[in-house]
Amino acid sequence: MNSISKHRYALFGTLLAFGNLYLAYLFRFDLIPLKLPYTLIENILYLENPVYNFGGFFVDGSEPTIYRLPTIFILLYVSYNLYKYLLKPHTKLQTIFAIILLGGLGGLTFDILAYGSVCDWLGFIIPGGRYYSLLNISDLMILVSAPFAALLCIPNFILKVIAFTFSILVIGANSYYHFIALYKLIN
Repeated sequence: MNSISKHRYALFGTLLAFGNLYLAYLFRFDLIPLKLPYTLIENILYLENPVYNFGGFFVDGSEPTIYRLPTIFILLYVSYNLYKYLLKPHTKLQTIFAIILLGGLGGLTFDILAYGSVCDWLGFIIPGGRYYSLLNISDLMILVSAPFAALLCIPNFILKVIAFTFSILVIGANSYYHFIALYKLIN
């Protein structure tokens, strides 16, 4: 098997990560050819002027902080291991979720390493709500793929439970602010 063929899935995940970094670059430097905010789905989904997230998984992201450092190390470690994982043959579902997760984690990692923060630019609001939330494609890729990758890709049961629990905690920490809009709408 030649080198390109062996690395194809890992390279595809890395390409997705660089695609996420490119989107962050476009939004950071106002290179989007649209007048923002730009509605994608009426009263639900839109492109917004970027907001910068300096936090980690479980810390406030409004200011730069040293508490981001563990997040960077975790992102680097998991991205590297996902790349190595994708060098070996796996089932289609394992490969798909590992590629998506590598694209999301790699995108956040590249954004943090290149600019010191994560650029959030994709907005959504619960119809009728007063509050909105911003995230990016890397966040969505992680939120969708992390629990499935934890369950499908890790053979050791104990590590599978730890990874799945951690992915749910990260989703919960991330979603906390995103679902405030729904909470405010109901109350």
